[in-house]
Amino acid sequence: MVTMRLTTRALGVCALWAGFGLTAQAQLPTVTAEGAFKVMPRQPSVTVSTPSPDQVPSCKVAPVPNPKDPKSPMGYVVHDAAGRPVRQFISYDGKSFNIIAFYVNGVEAYREIYPPQSGEAYQFRWLGPNGSKWGIDRDRDGRVDEWVVISPEEVSQELLAAVLTKDARRAEALVLNKTNLDSLGIQGAEAQKLLDRAAGAAKRTQDAGNTLKASPEARWDHLQLGAPQTTPADALGAREDLIVHKNGTVLVQDGKETRFLQIGDLVQVGRAWKLVDGPANGAGMLAANAGGTDVGPVVTEAIKDLVARLDEIDRQAPNPPTAAKLAEYNSRRVEVLEQIIAKLPQAQQETWVKLLLDSLSAATEGEKLDSKHVVRLKQFKDAFAGKPGGIGSYAWFRFILAENSINLATVESGKMKELQEKWRASLEEFIKANPTADDAPEAGIRLAMAFEFVSTKEGDTKAKEWYQYLAKNHAGHPHAAKASGAIKRLDSEGEALEVSGPMLGNGQLFQSTSLKGKVVVVYYWASWSSTLADDAKKLNALLKEYGPKGVEVIAGSLDHDARRATQAITSAGLPGTV
Repeated sequence: MVTMRLTTRALGVCALWAGFGLTAQAQLPTVTAEGAFKVMPRQPSVTVSTPSPDQVPSCKVAPVPNPKDPKSPMGYVVHDAAGRPVRQFISYDGKSFNIIAFYVNGVEAYREIYPPQSGEAYQFRWLGPNGSKWGIDRDRDGRVDEWVVISPEEVSQELLAAVLTKDARRAEALVLNKTNLDSLGIQGAEAQKLLDRAAGAAKRTQDAGNTLKASPEARWDHLQLGAPQTTPADALGAREDLIVHKNGTVLVQDGKETRFLQIGDLVQVGRAWKLVDGPANGAGMLAANAGGTDVGPVVTEAIKDLVARLDEIDRQAPNPPTAAKLAEYNSRRVEVLEQIIAKLPQAQQETWVKLLLDSLSAATEGEKLDSKHVVRLKQFKDAFAGKPGGIGSYAWFRFILAENSINLATVESGKMKELQEKWRASLEEFIKANPTADDAPEAGIRLAMAFEFVSTKEGDTKAKEWYQYLAKNHAGHPHAAKASGAIKRLDSEGEALEVSGPMLGNGQLFQSTSLKGKVVVVYYWASWSSTLADDAKKLNALLKEYGPKGVEVIAGSLDHDARRATQAITSAGLPGTV
């Protein structure tokens, strides 16, 4: 029998089980319609169908067949007078009901899971019209301790509820933790920076609850978010990409009043979005976070309608995201963002201007250098370059990226060398003028790589100089680790190549020293590579001819998922030690 700590709601459930005859017996109790409808969701604000008392006699209870024992049902389903399911009770231990499902108009809308083992957590799932949340209750007290599935909108709804009730524990269930970061493979300074920010989220919930001054009628209206921003796993030395929604804003309708709740950044962990900063009230910006300078966008009464229009555009983001459709989508965002900025005082513009610059840069796809979006980018670059604040460097970097992208798409035959020289000069000028800008490390890594592509001794020397600059002057940035690795690679010509790592399949450590004296082909690959199958054929042909003469192949996978990598090499027939 399921053991539960007796909250008020749990007492009602226990009384029901006693009514079913569950107490002190080792067989599944019979369910009646009258008893079934006394069972209600343990979580608040869940919509379920429940017949009125006069409709209950028309409801039918049917056993759910047990595939292992046809004589003993594994549970019961309750149908309303129209034959639609309303409740379902399922057992997988034959003693107690471990799954209770609730329906709305015949569609499953909520589920509670009660494992028989006392060490396992209760689970609560919101389904169908109730949303997508999946919460875990580790101490079995009926409250969610952590969310394993939750959308950004649902995070903001939960956070608003926590603010309105000043419930710090409800907020804590939403917050990013070390286990989340470990699952992404994010460690070191980057992980600690995120954890330091997340540490204050629960307190900020209490503070926001004290200052929001909302009435009992206050309700969630919508969440304003821009497109998520991605840092690739290899840039962080992580297992998974870091995907972040920056600076969300909740619009709260409180009678005739519109209030604003800033929620800070959200990080994606699997199918859940995790809170980093916690809430801050009002149209003002979120206080600068520990170790960071980003603040939330200001949403005032003057721009409320424009923000709603921007939100509607974002809901219509192209899928699939073709270049032409993305350019059109960002062009629409540009129009609204320009109007938003025009209605704000200068002190409240910076974050909105950065959003505008991102959209301007994306809208240049497929355009020419004299297009309105490129010209607008240059206007920001020229107007703000060299002035205090981050707008100038932010615009400058996006302008040279857009300019180079357009030049590459339209370069004439024989002009590539000249174009590459201009690209390197633009990056070097940007770095020297903006050595501490947020984009300086990105510009540095691109410049070093551009010099490497020259494929000359002089090019390698310049590349190494910029890699060394990056490793020294931006030591805390993820690109610094890549730069250090690149320096080692550039210095390795003529040296013995050392390759080591766990072998796919058995996990045993492989070291290339075992192949000393042999001719070895080292092939780096990934399951998503479009050339994998063709490369595998070439490597197999190579080994067929030269394998008997001692040639070996080492195949290093860039995947993070061993199962996917195994499927890929099986399908492609990739040879060698993987």
